[in-house]
Amino acid sequence: MKKLLEEAYIDPDDAGKSINYALDDLKQSLKRVRNPEKWAEKYLRSLPGVIDMMERLTHIFGKMK
Repeated sequence: MKKLLEEAYIDPDDAGKSINYALDDLKQSLKRVRNPEKWAEKYLRSLPGVIDMMERLTHIFGKMK
């Protein structure tokens, strides 16, 4: 998957597989999340950027319906 992301262009035939692999990776990462409140307290300065990224992704996922 990371190899595909390094390329500036993704072949349209591989685009569907690429997004599905990325979504599977995200799903697995979300399953491993523990104590987000503790993380937020520890990394307070990073929190606004992380929340912004989450909101952007949520917006993009909404367009994938």
